[in-house]
Amino acid sequence: MEQLVALLQEWGVAGLVIAAFAESFISPILPDVLLIPVAMADPSYAIHYGLLATFVSVAGGFVGYYIGNRLGLPAARKMMSEKHYTKINTYVKSHRENIGWAIFLAALSPIPYKFISITAGALRVDMKVFVMASFFGRAKRFLLEGIIIYYFGDKALEILNKFDVEFVIWSMAVVVACIAVWWVWKRFGQKKTPTDEK
Repeated sequence: MEQLVALLQEWGVAGLVIAAFAESFISPILPDVLLIPVAMADPSYAIHYGLLATFVSVAGGFVGYYIGNRLGLPAARKMMSEKHYTKINTYVKSHRENIGWAIFLAALSPIPYKFISITAGALRVDMKVFVMASFFGRAKRFLLEGIIIYYFGDKALEILNKFDVEFVIWSMAVVVACIAVWWVWKRFGQKKTPTDEK
């Protein structure tokens, strides 16, 4: 496995594309181990690499969806560990009336994406919902890693190593969400209602 990771790292961006695509349905190699070195080598393109990893990973998710759709839930269940199956099953049971919402929440969690894409196919989740859940679930990790590296440069690696990656990413997600809410309020909330002129 280490030799494969080393080979993909030598391939640079091409290695990142392969890892991000394959991890979505079969590979145990996390794209992060390719994304972070590639982005650190050229922080000015870190956000581009984060977006690239996000879109390629979502594209790979279609393969996982197809596998789940063809195999069905019982077979998909055998492909994942008890821990991950329990987590996904918890989301599904909690949102039985809206399976798409369950998959969306699961995609935002630390559960490996390949299990989510395969389960979504097995449950025949609406394709639009699946794509949306996949994009936000993948962007929550890869795009935000790119943003951290873009803005913090060499210090980004120290931040990602010092703190739990999920904690850093969730913190950034909260900050981005707050900025988005502020921008929407500033843009639309402060518009004055027209008054009748006398």
